[in-house]
Amino acid sequence: MPHRVVLSMFSVATGCEALLHPAGHGWVWAITGVTAGAALPAPASRSWAQTVGIEIRYRTRRRVRWVDLSPDGDALRVAVRGVRRVWCYEMLHCGRLDLSGRDVTLAHRLGRMIEILAAAGERAHVTLSVESSPDAIPRTVLSLDVEAPPPPEWRRDPRAGVPGALGAGRVALIERRDYVRTPHCVVRVLRVVRFSADRETTALETLGDLAEWLTLSLHVTVIPASRARRLAERAVHRRGSDANVTRGAGFRWSARHEQELEALRQRERAVAAGAALCQWALYLVVCAPTLEELRRRVVATRERARGAGLIVELGAGVQGEWLDYYLPGGPGW
Repeated sequence: MPHRVVLSMFSVATGCEALLHPAGHGWVWAITGVTAGAALPAPASRSWAQTVGIEIRYRTRRRVRWVDLSPDGDALRVAVRGVRRVWCYEMLHCGRLDLSGRDVTLAHRLGRMIEILAAAGERAHVTLSVESSPDAIPRTVLSLDVEAPPPPEWRRDPRAGVPGALGAGRVALIERRDYVRTPHCVVRVLRVVRFSADRETTALETLGDLAEWLTLSLHVTVIPASRARRLAERAVHRRGSDANVTRGAGFRWSARHEQELEALRQRERAVAAGAALCQWALYLVVCAPTLEELRRRVVATRERARGAGLIVELGAGVQGEWLDYYLPGGPGW
C-alpha cells in the first residue's frame, strides 16, 4: 500500500539520520520506531496506522444516527453523507439475476450503458444489487446517480432502491463494532478484497445461492474517458519505470510483475480503443432478526465465499461507513 511505503521510507531516513548523528537525537529514534511500527502489517490486510485510524474514527463517531431514503419524484432521495438523487430501476424477471455472465445479452447491454456514461465525460456511480427475502422472490435493482436511459429489461421505480433492512423514510441506526442495528433487523456488511469483475464473476453465482439473508451489492464507479486514458497511461509508465530501475540495478524482474505490467498494457490499449475504465467493489450484506443468528449467518457466508475463492473482510469498526457505501449511489464511496 502507498502509505506503508511512505512510512517505511520515512523510518529508514530517520534511522539513517540517527545513526549518522547519534548525539542528542533520542527523539529521532523514537520517531523511527513509531513510523516503522505503523508500517507493519496488521490483521485484516491493514497496516497498524490504518488500524489505529479506524479505531479513532469509531470511538469518536456517534453511535446513533439517522438516514433518510425517500422517493422524490422519479428518483430516490438519499440523505446520507449529504443529499443526492439516485435513479433506480427494478429488473423485470421472476427469478435471480444470473451474475455469472451466462446471460450474454443482458451483460452486453449493461456494459454498453457503462461505456456510454464514460464517453459522456461525467463521473457516474452504478450500483447493481440482488436482495434476497424469505417471503418474496429476489429483487434485482440497478441504481445510477446520473439520469440515463437503462436497458429495456428494467422498470423505473424509485422505491425499488430502498433496502429491505432499512425501509423508506427517516430511519435510526445504531452502530456497533461488528454490526448495525436497524428498526427491522441487525446487519453486518462484508467486503470482498480486491474484487475483479473479470476474474471472479462465477463466484457471484455461488454466493447467490445463500438465499433469505444475503444481499449482493456490486458497485462500479465509471471514470470519464479523458481521465481514464491518463490514468491508464500513468499506471503503465509508473510500472515500466519500476521495471527499468530494477533491471538497471541488477535485480531480476519476476514473472508475476511482468504479468502485472502486461495486464496494465492491455488495459491501456482497451481504454484507448474506447472501453470504460471502472473501479469495482462488492459488498455482502448479511441480515438477521437476532445477533446470534447474524453471527451464524456471517460464518456461513464466509465459508461459502472462501469456497468460491474470495477473500472477505469483516469490517470491524467500520460497519457504519460500509453500510453507507452499499446504499444506492454509494454515499461517501
